Amino acid sequence: MIDDSKHIRSGVDGVRDDRGNSDSKMTVRKSRLISGGSNFLIPMFAGVLQITVGMSLVAVSILGLITPLWLSAFFSLIGSVSSMAGVFLVYHALSSKGTFDSLINQAIKRVINAQN
Repeated sequence: MIDDSKHIRSGVDGVRDDRGNSDSKMTVRKSRLISGGSNFLIPMFAGVLQITVGMSLVAVSILGLITPLWLSAFFSLIGSVSSMAGVFLVYHALSSKGTFDSLINQAIKRVINAQN
């Protein structure tokens, strides 16, 4: 019979790059690079887009390009709230990334992790 213990695996699992990383690890790294961990890039993009749309809506309503005054005031209100929500979304994305951790918080986290 044929010895199966020396069977060479074929396919994508056996592919390695110059550093010795397998292909599955490379795809995970590439997807994390593209998504940014999806806790940073997507909310950041959405927040910037929301700020831009809100400010442009406020600018259009202030310039008087919307004829009924009540509709212009309503759009200005909606644009302001949208911009504030976008600023909060950007702030939340930045703060959840850990860039605003103080030294004391980092030290406390290191001590707690070292005790575990």
